Amino acid sequence: MKKTTYILLAITVFMAVFASACAAAQPAVPTGIPIPTQIPPVEVPTQQIVPTELPATQAFAPACQNTASSCAAPTNKDTEAIGTYCVKKIPYQNILVDEGVTFESLNPDTLICVDNGAMAEGKRVIECHGTPLWSSELKLTNSACSGSALVTGTGQCQEGFGYDTAQGCCAPITGDTGGSVTIKINMGACP
Repeated sequence: MKKTTYILLAITVFMAVFASACAAAQPAVPTGIPIPTQIPPVEVPTQQIVPTELPATQAFAPACQNTASSCAAPTNKDTEAIGTYCVKKIPYQNILVDEGVTFESLNPDTLICVDNGAMAEGKRVIECHGTPLWSSELKLTNSACSGSALVTGTGQCQEGFGYDTAQGCCAPITGDTGGSVTIKINMGACP
């Protein structure tokens, strides 16, 4: 056991010498200056800067390819009094319109129109009846042109365009007259 004690004593002396040599190699800390023990946290600003202009390389959804055809005004023309047919002495005229066309009688006191659900020649039949020998106006609007069919403010389209969710593209936004036509319904007389 003397050997173990002797070895432990030798290791202890070696460590003491080594520790004192390392302590002498470190620079002396001046006294009188407090050394901070904690570093204060750095404050991160909470306000984010938002650019006021869109980047020049903003990517938009593609333009609709069939915008001209999908947003065209109906091609209906004024009716002729000769096209009138009578049911129980009430004059009627049928107006054929494409799918998606809405209608509004501009003279509801002399012309009443309804969509009776019938189809003819691949078009919807709008059935109008009114005052005999009278001319009334009917406004036909392609609903694809209305602003309600296009979504705006999403950033997906350029200024003046709306996003068509059905087609996944951008179409021009038209005013109230875009995609509309007003025709005269010339009602004939019943015998």
